[in-house]
Amino acid sequence: MPLKLRPAITADAPALTDILHRAKASWGYPDDKMAEFVEAWHIREATIRSLQVTVAEQDGIPVAFSGVAQQDEDTLLVDYLFVAPEVHGQGIGSLLLKRAEDTARTKRLKRLYLEADTYAGSFYEKRGYRTLDTRASEMSPGDDIPLMEKVLPPSVFEVTGLDLRLSGNPWRFELENEREIASYFESAKKRIAMLWNGRTLKLTRFEFEDGFLKGQFSESSYAAHIAWRDWGAPDASAFNLFGSAILRSRDGALLYGVMGAHTATAGMIYPPGGNLDLNDLTPDGEVDVLSAIDRELEEETGLKGADMLKAELLVAFDGPRISIAQVFDSDKSAADLSAQMLEFSRASDEQELADIRIIRSHADLCDPATMPFARDIGEYLLREHEGDVAAGSQ
Repeated sequence: MPLKLRPAITADAPALTDILHRAKASWGYPDDKMAEFVEAWHIREATIRSLQVTVAEQDGIPVAFSGVAQQDEDTLLVDYLFVAPEVHGQGIGSLLLKRAEDTARTKRLKRLYLEADTYAGSFYEKRGYRTLDTRASEMSPGDDIPLMEKVLPPSVFEVTGLDLRLSGNPWRFELENEREIASYFESAKKRIAMLWNGRTLKLTRFEFEDGFLKGQFSESSYAAHIAWRDWGAPDASAFNLFGSAILRSRDGALLYGVMGAHTATAGMIYPPGGNLDLNDLTPDGEVDVLSAIDRELEEETGLKGADMLKAELLVAFDGPRISIAQVFDSDKSAADLSAQMLEFSRASDEQELADIRIIRSHADLCDPATMPFARDIGEYLLREHEGDVAAGSQ
């Protein structure tokens, strides 16, 4: 069975307490100190209700968990991160920490804070955390507990070049979990009638430096993508890279779609776009994401990229998702574009769009249904526009 991440339920409390005690004991603390710890520390139902607790499970059995909560207007507190000793070294702690960082971004927070175990400081340092201060350890007298933070880097950058190619190697996650993926997809089809198991492209390796994105893809099934997504993206080496078309009206507004109730992302708000597939491959194996953006734009909205001015090309890093976003400047007003997009969608067989959101200010990006990558791109472009206006007024 594959590793899966899921939200904790109150019935998990005993299993998570067991992981907490055994993980703590694995550091070799004195017996008397461990006895005190076991007596004092438990994961209770109230703990699970008060924190955002994520469980990692194998074969349906919890093996690790994290617990986070917003500490202040800028900070996500990582209150718990414990991994059962028998699965140490498998990257599960790193995965949970990455998903905690995703949670911080989703909540629009800028940093994470934690108090590490006395002996765990180096684990966090390798993952970008730095020690702010220390306090005396109660478990190990004479030693200190590091108080640590990680400031999240920007998530949106301008792109100067792309080199994206099909590697020819299979996606290991799909190979290792073929049976479970097929079973999960059958159950998903009962919930979402329009699901179709086509072939997609999964980014399995990439580098981004000085605006240049280089990456390799593996061909995979859409069923594998859905399972990976819904199981918390447990293969942290893989990413869902997709194209987004950012429509900007002549009056400076951005236009995002609200996905229809029958789609796999019902109710979510983001710009036109979609997953990459085999149609996006050139004869020499290049993944042509820019042509894919043009295609998705026309299929979803009826608008043609060739009829608009191509402006900024951006990349947004959103946890396991990476969006390559092409900005299109239109000579039409936001109201006219919105009406045209909705009219096209309602007349199409797919009817993917239920509504259009017109983004004119940062407040328009506060709807929790707005995908984090879409919100971050919108905020980046709005800040850029505000900077241009300020410069023009001087």
